[in-house]
Amino acid sequence: MTAVPTPHTCHVCASPVSDLLYESEAGQSLTSLCQVREGRTQVYACRACGHLQTPEMPDAAAYYESDYGILVNSEEEDQIYDMHPVHGTTYRTQHQARTLLAKLDLPAGARVLDYGCAKSSTMKLLAEQRPDLQPHLFDVSARYQPFWSRFLTPERWAVHEVPTHWQGHFDVVTSFFSLEHMVQPRQSIQQIAQLIRPGGTFYAIVPNVLTNVSDFIVLDHVNHFSVPSLQVLLADAGLEVVDIDDQAHRGAFVVVARRAAPTFDRQSPVHHRAMAEVLDRFQTIGAFWQKASQKVRAFEQGLTADQPLAIYGAGVYGAFLVSCLQHPQRVRCHLDQNPFLQGQQVNGRPIVAPADLPRDVAALLVGLNPAHARRIISDVPALQGLGIPFFFLD
Repeated sequence: MTAVPTPHTCHVCASPVSDLLYESEAGQSLTSLCQVREGRTQVYACRACGHLQTPEMPDAAAYYESDYGILVNSEEEDQIYDMHPVHGTTYRTQHQARTLLAKLDLPAGARVLDYGCAKSSTMKLLAEQRPDLQPHLFDVSARYQPFWSRFLTPERWAVHEVPTHWQGHFDVVTSFFSLEHMVQPRQSIQQIAQLIRPGGTFYAIVPNVLTNVSDFIVLDHVNHFSVPSLQVLLADAGLEVVDIDDQAHRGAFVVVARRAAPTFDRQSPVHHRAMAEVLDRFQTIGAFWQKASQKVRAFEQGLTADQPLAIYGAGVYGAFLVSCLQHPQRVRCHLDQNPFLQGQQVNGRPIVAPADLPRDVAALLVGLNPAHARRIISDVPALQGLGIPFFFLD
């Protein structure tokens, strides 16, 4: 690990942080929506609580108000969670709603707040499945109000500031993939705790960088949580951890906590062993990403000059592959099985179905989670027997 002269402060425990694990090359960064931005992404590790963090982009407030629009092209647009040959396609909203209902015994008429809600498709689906619930919404951007208005009235939502009369009001506060964006998660979790009635529940899903390593390199994910850092964050806010599940949602932690006096002991040997283990794994992931661009360029150099290429995947992994190429203009298209993405573009390149791969493409670079990429590609009939080289990040 490299010591930097001016330490940062940990977003979770406020300790000095100076261990730099990763710095993006070529003065460019990628956001979680695959936007290319100037400047280097840096990732630091906190040895005091086992947290990873990235410095906030200078124009973060404007970015979330105007540039960050996730799944805003239509009411139905969603991300694929899983594709099964028998059970078909499961979208992320479906899985999130199903998982929450399995994890929580929501009482009739429960008051539920979705904090950092964005489009809040999960809360909309929950309201359809449980019309007795009383959903409320909060976000830092007003751009999602047209979506909210389709299932709620304005007194049930708030933008920028949380109403004072919401204090201690909710049976459950949810957070679906929002805490990773918050540069001050300590203050946010403390505010969330105050919105929950005594004995009420906090339910969150956050990325697990150990099983979805692309989370490590995105500029707008300023937090990369671990089990130890989540335990510290929640305990400091007066929340008792009920469960941190790394299996219920692929590539993520599902967190359940309640507003009660926490019993967590950060000085315990068990906590220190867990923290040492995740720090070790974080360093391995940092080394993987520092070498990944070299692997991409080595593969490119082995191809005949000017041969057209294609990228499988229209997400962060795919955008990273393009950013590493010495001649990115060779990329004809991105392939993706998500029908909501087909027909759109990512950084000026069309997104097409695998069956529409141009015939003159000479090589396919696979931009998927290395843990699942080979299995996914083997299940795509249109990509079998092509007779062209495939590149995988593993």
